[in-house]
Amino acid sequence: MYNITNNRDALLLSDLEEAIELYQVALLLYPPGHSDQPLPLNNLAISLRDRFRQHGIMSDLDKSMKLHRDALLLCPHGHPDRSSSLNNLAASLQDEFLQRGTMSDLDEAIELHWDALLLHPPSHADQSSSLKNPTSSFETDSCSASSLNNLALSLRDRFHQCGVQSDLHEAFSLYSQLSHLSHVASRTDLDVAESWVAFADTLNHASALLAYKTALKFLDQQVALLSPSFHHFNVIRKAVSSLATDAFSCSVHHHALTTAVELVEQGRAVFWTQLAHFSTPLDELSVSGDTGSTEDQSPQIQQLTMQWDDVASRICMLPDFPWFLLPPLFSDLQKAAEDGPVIIVNASQHCCDALIVLSNQNPVHVPIDITQTEVADLSSEFRSLSKEFGSLDTRLKLVSILRKLWDGVIGPIVQALRVSNIRPGSHIWWCPTAEFTLLPLHAAGAYEKKRDHLSHMIIYISSYTPTLATLHQETGGKKVFVDTNSNIRSHVYWIISKGKAIYNHNTMASKDKKLQEQAKLDEGLCVPTTMIYNR
Repeated sequence: MYNITNNRDALLLSDLEEAIELYQVALLLYPPGHSDQPLPLNNLAISLRDRFRQHGIMSDLDKSMKLHRDALLLCPHGHPDRSSSLNNLAASLQDEFLQRGTMSDLDEAIELHWDALLLHPPSHADQSSSLKNPTSSFETDSCSASSLNNLALSLRDRFHQCGVQSDLHEAFSLYSQLSHLSHVASRTDLDVAESWVAFADTLNHASALLAYKTALKFLDQQVALLSPSFHHFNVIRKAVSSLATDAFSCSVHHHALTTAVELVEQGRAVFWTQLAHFSTPLDELSVSGDTGSTEDQSPQIQQLTMQWDDVASRICMLPDFPWFLLPPLFSDLQKAAEDGPVIIVNASQHCCDALIVLSNQNPVHVPIDITQTEVADLSSEFRSLSKEFGSLDTRLKLVSILRKLWDGVIGPIVQALRVSNIRPGSHIWWCPTAEFTLLPLHAAGAYEKKRDHLSHMIIYISSYTPTLATLHQETGGKKVFVDTNSNIRSHVYWIISKGKAIYNHNTMASKDKKLQEQAKLDEGLCVPTTMIYNR
């Protein structure tokens, strides 16, 4: 039978028609006014509303609203299905408003969403009953988040129509309640937080930074509920890639540079932590038949996760452990720059920026005159050309990419380094995000056009790190030297002889395998880099 929780945009018409017929038959099995009748009434109404959204038949929407009203009449106060019936009718009224523009429909939808939210108010930090009944708590909290989001979106629509500032204020006031939730975030909570992020970003609202912090917190909690599978890893990778990098851009836009470092670090830490869990070889994973469900939220996992959260919260109340298991502060992350400045190069849908993290002052912001799309194009072109390295034509094309990187990205950063009294020859660390991770930032230079010679050289000893916390943990405040026997570093040597780019060599190392070959160094100037990986 047709599942109303499926992605309705991808439904086949034949499935939807069959579902409508079956729900009509099921409805006839209940006498009028039966206490169980709201379920088939709502199911049939939702199916008709789905068909309306696909094909625009107004009679389907009219029937849907009538059925939802009939279901609501059978759900008095105290009925377990009253909240869902309120939201269902409100959703149909919103569709009606979008079609006919009658404000009374939108006003009624907002009232219904308010009533639904009052039945399931968000649980705050002073409510601890969720530990006693985790399954019931998760279901209630999911309803609360959905109701909150529905109401906020309805208020947003009315604000756009009428320009009433109180609606806008009320919508963001509702979203801000998410930051005080006591329960471990569900997938619905994360979706609502991302809705808040999108809304706040669109209007450049002051709550945007809080929205990003809340969404990243929920993402971190969601990861704890997922089993380590490559399906989950891909889901997390996509979520983090946009959420963390956009949070960075938002923070920079609001001149909160230390917050930018903290948020992008938090997001990338989620990614690398999850990646570290995947120790199962691909062939064994294939044999095991692990397809990776979208969420692992059995009652046992829910209860254990909430108990973990409760214990962690209690530890944070102790005098010496206020930040136990919480995202690190900038003051802690800044220690990673004791061996040399760390340069975070970020690409997001909004803009591209770099922050130079120094050990003794606030981050230095370097605007980058390049878009995320342009960075993606350079990355794609570089990967394609690197497979054909050898011919002079290919080398010239690669050098052209390195020159573009210098002009648009690295040149301004080097200039900022010099202004910050970071002398050429010093050790620097690159911490790229998004599409920048696939580009050889350390090899960019002011190459002469149609030649692979550098017009001039400003050399820094470059290294790479996935996060600042990882760098600080690995170095422990000690100086880092290139060590070809290390089992946690990848050494990249860009050979420059007499100002000419000659040879790029990569050797990848892991904890379980020796280096496949030692870096072979030609005569001339060698610019070594090391890459730190999470253990």
